[in-house]
Amino acid sequence: MTRQEISHAVDRLIAGAVDMHIHIGPESRLQRRQDSLQLAQAAEAAGMRAIVLKNREYGTAALARLAQGLTPKVGVIGSFTLDNEAGGLNPGAVLAWARLGAKVVWMPTATAANSKGKVLRSRGLDLPGEGQTILDARGRLLPEVVEILRIIKEHDIVLGTGHLAPQEVFILVTEALKAGIKKVVVTHVLQDQLMDEILTNEEIARLAEMGAFIEYSYWTCENNIHKISPNVLVDSIKRVGAAHCIMTTDFGQIDNPPAPEGFKSFIRAMLEGGIPAKDIEMMVKTNPSRLLGLD
Repeated sequence: MTRQEISHAVDRLIAGAVDMHIHIGPESRLQRRQDSLQLAQAAEAAGMRAIVLKNREYGTAALARLAQGLTPKVGVIGSFTLDNEAGGLNPGAVLAWARLGAKVVWMPTATAANSKGKVLRSRGLDLPGEGQTILDARGRLLPEVVEILRIIKEHDIVLGTGHLAPQEVFILVTEALKAGIKKVVVTHVLQDQLMDEILTNEEIARLAEMGAFIEYSYWTCENNIHKISPNVLVDSIKRVGAAHCIMTTDFGQIDNPPAPEGFKSFIRAMLEGGIPAKDIEMMVKTNPSRLLGLD
C-alpha cells in the first residue's frame, strides 16, 4: 500500500473502532493523560464506536455512566481490576461492579506476584500488599477465584487474564472455559516490561486454539521502559490468526498521546507490517464488539 492508501485505510478503520483497554485518571500513584470524560470526548471526536475505561485502583462503571451521558455518540464502558488497591480477589466487589454495569473484569495486574517486583524495578512503584496469585499450594484455583468466575459467567462479563504468570493463565483459561465462560481475553501478550514471565508464541497459539481471544496492545511498542518492534506483534498475529485476536492501545500514560491517536498509530503500524485491512477491521471492530455485546 502507498502512504496515501495507508492513511485512507487508517481513517476508515478508526471510524467505528473499539478500544477495550485504556487507563484513565485520577490515580493515586501515576499521572494519567485523561480522565473519563476527556477520553470519551476524544474517542467521540475520532468517530470510535466504544471504549473501555480501566483503572487499577477502582471500578469505572459509575464514571462510564456519567461520561456516557455527555458523549452519546460513543459507547463508554466500565471495568474492574482485581489489584490490591481495589480490594484484591473479592467476589463481593466483583458482584457490585457487575450490577453497576462493568463489562470487563481483569485478574490482578501490577500487584500480581508475576508483576509486583517487575513494576518496582521498571517503574519504581512499591505497591501495597503481597504479590497476588490465583492458585493455592496445590496449583488449584482459590475458592474466591472460582466464585468470581461464577459471577463473571452469570453477568456475561469479559474475563481478562491480567499480569498472571503463564502457569496461572493456562489454569485460569482452562477452568473459565470449563465453567462456560466464552469471553476470555489473554491480556496484552508479549509485553515483558511489567511482567517477570510472559507467554511464548507457542503458548499464545495454544490458548487461542483453546478458545481464548488474544490481546495485542500498542503500549508494548510505545512506552518509557523499553520498546518492542511492532513487527513482533505482526508476526504473532499472523501466526494466531485475526479471528482470535483483538487490538487495543493500553494507553492513558502521561507520556503517550491520547488513546484514539495511539489507536491510529497502531493501525498504521499493523498495515505497514503487512496485516490486511480486513484483518485489522476484525481485530478493532468485529471481535471487540462481540465480546462487549455491542452487536
